[in-house]
Amino acid sequence: MPGPTEFYPQPFAAVAAVDAARLDEAPEGFDAVQEFLGRFGYLTDDSDIPQTGLEGGKDVTAKVTGVLDSDTSTALTNYQHFHGLSPTGLFDESTRETMTRSRCLLPDHAAVSPLAFSTACAWNRKAMTFALDTGTGDVVGDDERAAVRSAFITWAAAAPLAFREVLTTESPDILIRWGNANCGDADMTGGVLAHADYPPGCGFYGNGMPRPLHFDDQEHAWVIGAVASSFDVETIALHEIGHILGLQHSSVSGAVMFPTVSPNSTSRVLTNDDIEGIRRLYPMTTPLFVKHSGKCLDIEGVSPDAGADALQWDYWGGGNQLFRIDWEEAAYYKISAVHSNRVLDIEGVSVDNGAQVQQWDWWGGPNQRFRLDPVGHGYFAIVAKNSGRVLDVAGIAQDAGARVIQWDWWGGDNQRWRLGPAPITSLHSGRVVDVSGISRDAGAPVIQWGYRGGGNQRLRLDSVGDGYFRIMVEHSGMCLDVEGISTDNGARIIQWPYWGGDNQKWRPEGVGDGYVKFTAKHSGRCLDVSSISADDGAQLIQWDYWGGNNQKWRL
Repeated sequence: MPGPTEFYPQPFAAVAAVDAARLDEAPEGFDAVQEFLGRFGYLTDDSDIPQTGLEGGKDVTAKVTGVLDSDTSTALTNYQHFHGLSPTGLFDESTRETMTRSRCLLPDHAAVSPLAFSTACAWNRKAMTFALDTGTGDVVGDDERAAVRSAFITWAAAAPLAFREVLTTESPDILIRWGNANCGDADMTGGVLAHADYPPGCGFYGNGMPRPLHFDDQEHAWVIGAVASSFDVETIALHEIGHILGLQHSSVSGAVMFPTVSPNSTSRVLTNDDIEGIRRLYPMTTPLFVKHSGKCLDIEGVSPDAGADALQWDYWGGGNQLFRIDWEEAAYYKISAVHSNRVLDIEGVSVDNGAQVQQWDWWGGPNQRFRLDPVGHGYFAIVAKNSGRVLDVAGIAQDAGARVIQWDWWGGDNQRWRLGPAPITSLHSGRVVDVSGISRDAGAPVIQWGYRGGGNQRLRLDSVGDGYFRIMVEHSGMCLDVEGISTDNGARIIQWPYWGGDNQKWRPEGVGDGYVKFTAKHSGRCLDVSSISADDGAQLIQWDYWGGNNQKWRL
């Protein structure tokens, strides 16, 4: 196998050899351009052009005439529009250059969508397993495996998802390997970096398990980072995992889900387009805690009625304190109370400061659509589309029952709502829940430490039903776990991949003044700082609840 600096074939060499063409021209080899357009979802009609040429792959019928006819011109226009080129419908130099970049095997379904991203379908669950099979000789040691794990963690931080690594013999949901370009279930020869498939139920190549993620180890060189003539493992893994989760290609250049990628580059951070896409497939269901008081958004009196007011209240786990956040349009969401299925609404479609936030039947108005603007450390401003004003606890009040209104953004903590991963702070010490040493290892101890803003100190609550949550750690994608499923007082808290055990499910319950206790489902014992220590590094344990400040936590 060639090394990273040795020769690899020109991607889509047959296309690279074709001269520019105008309508009705037929340059030598132009059928390769039509075959490319058929392979990637732009041109269909008369003659069979195999998508993979293999049993189990999908065939695409493409009109191959060798002539730039009107159908081909339309296909070229769609391709150019999707890839950000001038939509001339001609085969020009810029189109040829774009077509000869290495890319993903799946076609560009989003070419016919008005959205920048498009989706296939979602898994019917939010916790999946994966296994790493063969690696690549291009990367020293097991670094390519660590890069794939990092890609899973990135997706888990963006949506309420959890991934657990298992052995190949343990029936994984997703199986990852490097191999020949003609890999046995799809043909990547000629310029394709990797291929995956969509979730079961909407697969492009079929719906069998495990779902594949296959890297071409024959025609491309793999590295960690940006190296000339080579491709970053984490960048490509992040893209292909997006497909496995249900995302199709995006037309946003620079998005992780854009279909082509250049060597000597990295793209390891999800763009807004990627995040909106994954949250459309996997909506969050979460309490909304306001920073200044530690209380949460609440529909008054657990009322199911349209017109019931929104206010702040101590968290106790009711459905009137849980909200489902569904993507509706570019940058805007509807926010639905779980107990009533009614949505947050600015009363009377008002644009005025001080207008009451209430729940109402969904009718799609701009006063029911909200933008979520990050304002740091896991907090967001919730911005009403109709007014541009934000959700605000009136008068910066600390009391339970204070009204939630809309107001001009001025940056107050009464306007900052916890949606993403954020710190969990102990009352007695002022220190936060922390994974020791920023470790990504399963079994790493969970301790308290002064807040430094690291991903090992930012945690997200994902609802798992019946008022319980898994508490996910941003930097590792793992969750808080009572070691060994112990029911004993003093059992350590560690991080562990989520597998659904009751020792990983925690119930937050208000204990006054904006603080909560966390009760482990399997034992009925609570999250506790060992020995009431105020020191950095003190171990977190479970213990019977007795009301100590070392058992009270602010979200």
